[in-house]
Amino acid sequence: MKKVKFEPPKERERLLSYVIKYHMQFLTTAISGIFFNSAIVLGPIFQGKLLDAATVATNVQEIAKAGLEFIGVTLSFQIARFFKRYYVRDMANRMSGDMRVGIMESILNMDLNVLEREKPGDMMATTMGDVDIVVEAVRKTITELWDTGVLMLAYWVALMRYDIKITLIASIPIPLVILLTQTMKKTVHSKAKDARDATSKTTTQIRKLISQIDIMRLYGREEAEIERLEDKLTVQADKNVILSIFKNGLAPVYSVLASLGIVVVIYLGGNKVIDGSWTIGIFTAYIAMFTALAVRTTTAAKVFNIQQGAKASWDRVLGLINVENTVPVQSVEGLKPKEIAVENLSFKYPTSEEYAIQNISFKASTGMIIGITGSVGSGKSALALALTGLYDYDGKIFLGNVDLKDIPYERKLATITYMGHDPFLFSDTLKNNITWNDDDNEKLDKVLYIADLKQDIEDFENGINTEIGERGTKVSGGQRQRIALARALYKDANIAILDDPFSAVDINTEAKIIENLRQNQDGRTIFIFSHRLHAFKYTDMVLVLDKGKIVQSGTHNELINTEGIYSKIIDSQQFLGGESVEK
Repeated sequence: MKKVKFEPPKERERLLSYVIKYHMQFLTTAISGIFFNSAIVLGPIFQGKLLDAATVATNVQEIAKAGLEFIGVTLSFQIARFFKRYYVRDMANRMSGDMRVGIMESILNMDLNVLEREKPGDMMATTMGDVDIVVEAVRKTITELWDTGVLMLAYWVALMRYDIKITLIASIPIPLVILLTQTMKKTVHSKAKDARDATSKTTTQIRKLISQIDIMRLYGREEAEIERLEDKLTVQADKNVILSIFKNGLAPVYSVLASLGIVVVIYLGGNKVIDGSWTIGIFTAYIAMFTALAVRTTTAAKVFNIQQGAKASWDRVLGLINVENTVPVQSVEGLKPKEIAVENLSFKYPTSEEYAIQNISFKASTGMIIGITGSVGSGKSALALALTGLYDYDGKIFLGNVDLKDIPYERKLATITYMGHDPFLFSDTLKNNITWNDDDNEKLDKVLYIADLKQDIEDFENGINTEIGERGTKVSGGQRQRIALARALYKDANIAILDDPFSAVDINTEAKIIENLRQNQDGRTIFIFSHRLHAFKYTDMVLVLDKGKIVQSGTHNELINTEGIYSKIIDSQQFLGGESVEK
């Protein structure tokens, strides 16, 4: 079976582009839909002929002939109906896949300053729920284009051939139904938006409960968080009920208006049967067709309401799939700067108005290991993120003679590798978590050695192919950090930013890893952010942060014998039973 390749069209922000992409399915649906809804009119007509044959035929052959004609006509348009339904659903499934791939491409390549302000629950609700609503609206619109539009036209033409006067009088309520749906347009769209927003908030709360269940239990927050979920579910239910009332509550009104025409048909058509102008078969065929026409009028009104609801969902999809927020990524060679110079660097998180670091300046030569420390909240993680160049910052970060801001996005990625203080591991094999499915065994063996993971891997049941749980649930905290470190080093970038890489690793392993880093540095500049200072004996330079500013700088030996924050941190760690660092 041929694998379907899901890929959004070039103009991914235009809904029509998705329909155009699958024009063959659309054309097949159109042809079969037009045939089905044109031929279906013959059903009541041949049914009426069969009824007349049953009442006036002189032999069985005439009845059998009429019966076979009725069966043949029914079979032909039902076959067309099958193709119509199959291809419109195939198109809808492919469209939903394209939209979801487009959304994920946009999210994965989105400017991190924009992405940080997005809520994961909202993005999940849009990727799953809103896409389904939009695609279902497209499917029903296309389906009803033939099932309602063509069918109503076919029925109306057939009815006019029977009797123009009765058809025109009985059709008067139809424009009234269409006018009523138009007046509800803005209301339905507004209520649909409220309902989708409420659904997003519920999804966010559910995601929070699932992803942080261990924290909830440790702090006894289960009941309180369930209550919050119940509140959000209540709001969601209320909003959806209101939306349902506006979308479906008017259906009886539509039906009543349409039924007025049926009353007219029964009265005027019955008189034609009485005076002999119509046979019972003709009257039966006429009323069957007009009833179908009236039902389709109410169906068209419901589809119109679905479209208004889907418009709110499409607005949410556009918010994520908008190509203006994305950064194209290509594989390029990273820079090899001889010097890194930071001048008056200030940085604030995208979700904050206050600067986490201010006016930071320092220089580092290629091949150095720089240790950066400070108390909690001093700005270590903020400086680490700023040095990646993936977030907006004030000041200058020169790689050689080029400011990091002026370096193309893909070259930044090739030049800098980053390990966060809370590394995430995926539910996959140990190997894939490190290599991202790459097959450079020599490089893999090297990073496993540097991260001191070889013995651990030998102890795993399936070695390097051992499956580990999401967030590293099947490995220890120290192993999780070393796996993330190996992943960062496997990237083979010339600048490595390691935010708190040894907090869960014992002192001896920490010293061994740093020694391995130095022996296999290969010209790489390494920044180690940590509050544990034992590792800084092996660094070339140490920066001490306090309240977002550099307050001390120098080598470990210089700072350890100088009065200041660095010396005080070491004294406090020794007092609390931490590692021993000789002065």
